[in-house]
Amino acid sequence: MYLKSLTYRRYRNLKDCTIKPSQHINVLVGHNAQGKTNVLESIHVCCAGRSHRTTKDRELITFLKDDAYIDARCMRRDGEHRIEIGLSTTNKKAVRINGTPAKRLGELMGHMNAVMFSPEDLSLVKDGPSWRRRFIDMALSQMSQVYFYDLQRYLAALQQRNTLLKDIAQKGKISDTLPVWDQQLAGYGAKLIVKRKAFVASLKDLCLDIHGRLSGGKEELKLSYQPMVKGESEAEINEALITYFERNRDYDIRRGITQGGPHRDDVKLILGDQDVRSFGSQGQQRTCALSIKLAEVSIMREMTNESPLLLLDDVFSELDGSRRKWLLEYIGEVQTFITCVDMQQSVFKAMEDVRIYEVQDGVLEGQ
Repeated sequence: MYLKSLTYRRYRNLKDCTIKPSQHINVLVGHNAQGKTNVLESIHVCCAGRSHRTTKDRELITFLKDDAYIDARCMRRDGEHRIEIGLSTTNKKAVRINGTPAKRLGELMGHMNAVMFSPEDLSLVKDGPSWRRRFIDMALSQMSQVYFYDLQRYLAALQQRNTLLKDIAQKGKISDTLPVWDQQLAGYGAKLIVKRKAFVASLKDLCLDIHGRLSGGKEELKLSYQPMVKGESEAEINEALITYFERNRDYDIRRGITQGGPHRDDVKLILGDQDVRSFGSQGQQRTCALSIKLAEVSIMREMTNESPLLLLDDVFSELDGSRRKWLLEYIGEVQTFITCVDMQQSVFKAMEDVRIYEVQDGVLEGQ
């Protein structure tokens, strides 16, 4: 899969433009705050339906403008897919897929996939479990609409159960409907856990090799999914979740919230024999995050039979020459968009099939 063309209008600080990128390497060069990351973000929005930096669509619209528009056309094995995103300060986000309005955001998943690495991804390693769950959910949702809808149903059931728990605590009576929500949570939660465990198991094997290469063979990165209940099959996990919710029901009622379940699971990251989150340096945490993202590319390619787009925001500045060279070799034929401040930091000019864009004040000038 590759991005054939990208059009954006009134998007952040970017001046209206249409680009036709190289099918291999695309480099956006410019000083900070010129708009390089905004270009990558606009591509990500077309893949995932949302920004990787904000949950507020109005922040994506040019200051003092009322709307924004993105049009991405990508080529897949089955032909061209067109994604159009309309953003507004007054209306809901509008999504069109191949000219047809999408009724639900889930319809967008899988048409155009991307893996993005940005400075914000350091939170994947150094911050709390919610960042790691978000990473897994975003990756799996792109690869499977079924997973996306199971996740939405789980979150809806969780919200209903939490509302009921608060009502029970305030009104002092038990509702007969609580076991119904336990069943729903357990059913959808078991589906999520099974797929998350398989995804992390694949990540573990790939990260071991990738991180070894990025660290020059000096470090070994290990990942493990940490669910709150045990079980291998979906049926076993379903039963374990029901038992867990029943056992903790009184505690949940007192607190007015569902304390445990897939929405509280985590992924443990171990470098050598120490927790990266607690003991890793910022450089080690950044390398771990990059390793995980590169592993995601391989998994997505295997699961969808399509190479995703790779969006690398300011990744080369902290890699030495040998690691930059290895990374470019690892990327292979994956269409990649890379931002950097100084071309002297890169080896792109010596490569074939590279398109270089200079970005200044939101204007792209490229070959």
